[in-house]
Amino acid sequence: MHNLTECYVAAVDSSHRRKHGQFFTPPEVAAFMCRWVLRGKQEKLFDPAFGLGSFYFAASSLARGIKFAGMELDAEVLGYFWKHAPAIARPFVVHGDYLSHWGESHKAIVCNPPYMRFQHFENRSEISILFERNAGTKLSGYTNIASAFLLKSLSELDSGGRLAYIMPLEFLNTGYGAIVKGQLLRRGMLKALIKLESEKEVFPDAITSIGIILVSSDGIAEPVRFYTVQHMEMLTDHLLSGPAREINYTNLDPSDKWLKYFEHSQTSFKSSDLVPVSFYGGFSRGIATGANEFFVMSPSKAEKLGIPCGCLLNCITKSAQIKNPIFMNSDFRDMESADANVRLLNAGGKLSEAVSKYLQYGEKAGYHLRYLTKMRTPWYKVEHRSPAPLLFGVFSRERFKVVRNLSNAVNLTCYHCFYPNLFGQRFCDALFLYFQSRSARRILAENMRLYGDGLEKFEPNDLNRALAPSVEWFSRLSEHTVQNAITHCRANGSLPEAVELQFDSLM
Repeated sequence: MHNLTECYVAAVDSSHRRKHGQFFTPPEVAAFMCRWVLRGKQEKLFDPAFGLGSFYFAASSLARGIKFAGMELDAEVLGYFWKHAPAIARPFVVHGDYLSHWGESHKAIVCNPPYMRFQHFENRSEISILFERNAGTKLSGYTNIASAFLLKSLSELDSGGRLAYIMPLEFLNTGYGAIVKGQLLRRGMLKALIKLESEKEVFPDAITSIGIILVSSDGIAEPVRFYTVQHMEMLTDHLLSGPAREINYTNLDPSDKWLKYFEHSQTSFKSSDLVPVSFYGGFSRGIATGANEFFVMSPSKAEKLGIPCGCLLNCITKSAQIKNPIFMNSDFRDMESADANVRLLNAGGKLSEAVSKYLQYGEKAGYHLRYLTKMRTPWYKVEHRSPAPLLFGVFSRERFKVVRNLSNAVNLTCYHCFYPNLFGQRFCDALFLYFQSRSARRILAENMRLYGDGLEKFEPNDLNRALAPSVEWFSRLSEHTVQNAITHCRANGSLPEAVELQFDSLM
């Protein structure tokens, strides 16, 4: 199986594999999953995303005479399998779209579904109609393909059947994931979740946290077990009899974030000193142009095109453009002097000849047909945003990137924007200091999404629901302390230790 996968990866362009969300299951992982599913004495195994037959080879070696069936949408990978795979006992594999094929049920399901973001779920509308009609489930618009596969398989699992899926675990901490978690808890079906800390060993090219989901439709309501596997050699049958964090399924809320249950020591911050961030205002994402290469330009390019200053916005277009946690107009002028891409086309009203000519070029190049641009009227009208006083990096590792924005620049989606309400305007400096603190890192961790290789992500609502100090607590910080800390942060990129210690009292 290793050779088949390696030969396919070498022969088939990576763009094709990305298009179909193909990450192939290592033999030892496939064997672990098949052993668990076949423990139910199943005679037939079904794989909704057959690929190169990882589970077929594993099941054939574990249970002689097992009947194997599958489905695969990508004709190229299926053709490669038929041409190059050694014949054990040819499986019955249908070339088709699993999400469009309804009306069957299965006693045993094992799957490594395609890994594609919801943006690439091209026929989502049609699939959603089928889900509602056949499974009585309404999909969220943010549901990715892997989660849709899992939901469909759960609806097709026979009484007494077993299911094992390996897939991204981001749904455990997302809004759309509530639907998936709700179905997993139905009749106590979810038995275990296994988070693979060694995801780079499993899928070297994946950028998201990977885990194994074990389900049994046995009607037995028992605690759900949460395991964490640091190394592949731990993924044996002994794992399931070893120590794990157990949560009674009645205590698991589908709307809650579940990644925290993989932690051995879970801290819940319920202090009266903490309130939701939304008490002070709200985070929203930055400007999404739909075609940065068209809308974003350098000062010299804008001048060469003859685009008037009134049709351009000062804009932070990349996270790396900001080096210091305190960002001022002088910092932006430095970027202008370096001729960085810090101009955002903001065409509106009566168009000059130069702007009209540039828009014509854009239409000839097809920019008006991009996913976002074709939704706008006119297509070149970018979203309105005011310069935000606080910016929060979307992705991070080990430390959040938080910026006190004192410039007149707006920003693209590389940062989330915090806009204070009338009450929160006086606390922008204090909130900035809090977000810089080590205490905030621990407190906000309950709301962040974890991906592979230590990558962390926040969506705006994750931040809005996160906790921050109350007004009463902030009042303990004198204005002198706050301003000195701001000055120290600009000079050193971090908080004074005395201020860190004050924030430590929140934990």
